[in-house]
Amino acid sequence: MTPVVIFCLLFIAISIGLLYLVLRKNPYPVPRGGIQWMVTIMCTLLVCLSGFVIALEWSFSEHSDITSTPEQVEPFVFRLVSNQEAVNISDFNGSVVLLNFWATWCQPCITELPELDALQEAYGDIGLVVVTLSDEDLEELQLYDDLLPEKTVSGYVAPEELPEYFRHELQSGRPITYVIDGRGMIRERLLGAGTFEYFEGLVTPWLAELQS
Repeated sequence: MTPVVIFCLLFIAISIGLLYLVLRKNPYPVPRGGIQWMVTIMCTLLVCLSGFVIALEWSFSEHSDITSTPEQVEPFVFRLVSNQEAVNISDFNGSVVLLNFWATWCQPCITELPELDALQEAYGDIGLVVVTLSDEDLEELQLYDDLLPEKTVSGYVAPEELPEYFRHELQSGRPITYVIDGRGMIRERLLGAGTFEYFEGLVTPWLAELQS
């Protein structure tokens, strides 16, 4: 259960408790007077809003993870947001790569990026490389990076420059994340936003393989 869900459940409990205190002396559980109506409306709105946020949080955390026959990643080139330097995904062979496709218009993606930053900080020293790619304009991505600098390898690439496998997958929506082992094989595919703990559980076995 994420902190967001915990806080929302707390708000719901507080709202219900406040409603009980306000209405408990009434003959029927119906507001009487302006103050009671105001409190009732506010509490009802808070409960509805909290429920909506919980539903969104749960939908973001629904992963479509598929572990099938490992597939070799076809080399492709992207450019870094920071300096437009060209980088080939094959440059990271020998490291475990968490390859994430995202967009600034995708709210689940924005929710997920701090988790990816934390993952890079925690495991970057032992062979993990988190690559976050978007197909948006460079100016749009630079504006976002100025506001919230990423700690991942942040890049951009046109869809037509991607291998067919990734072009087809991106039609399913975003975010999409792939776990690529040290030999360049795709081991996991995830559709939907993930948490630090979720990603950690996926990459640590392949990081351990690097150390063995």
